[in-house]
Amino acid sequence: MFYKLLATNKDITLTILRVTLGVVILPHGAQKVLGAFGGYGFEGTMGFFTGQLGIPYFFALLAIIAEFFGAIGLIVGLLTRVAAFGIFATMFVAAAIVHFPNGFFADKGGFEFQLLTFGLAIPLIIKGAGSFSLDDIIAHKIEG
Repeated sequence: MFYKLLATNKDITLTILRVTLGVVILPHGAQKVLGAFGGYGFEGTMGFFTGQLGIPYFFALLAIIAEFFGAIGLIVGLLTRVAAFGIFATMFVAAAIVHFPNGFFADKGGFEFQLLTFGLAIPLIIKGAGSFSLDDIIAHKIEG
């Protein structure tokens, strides 16, 4: 079963999708975990998620983990399907709770950005990491 989670083909298109999504999401995760790029850090983000948005602590923690560690996982291609699903789920909740009421366009606070993340994440969930990934290396070692 672990092999099926990691298995992928050497498709460079998946690599491009994976690295692009990881590079775009990582600064957002760094804002939430490290307070980088003008972010509020872990405590500030958890306070906002649990207090103002009313998200339960456990799910807020999962969202932060998905954005920071999931983005790193995508960049190196480790547990790509799990990382992409975590980012997809996080962006889905963000779109539904925060951005959808603001309409489509991102400059107005809309869900345009989240929609783009869906388009990058879904192929990775289905097909895996592609070329130049730790998933591919590990899967080939398991397969023997």
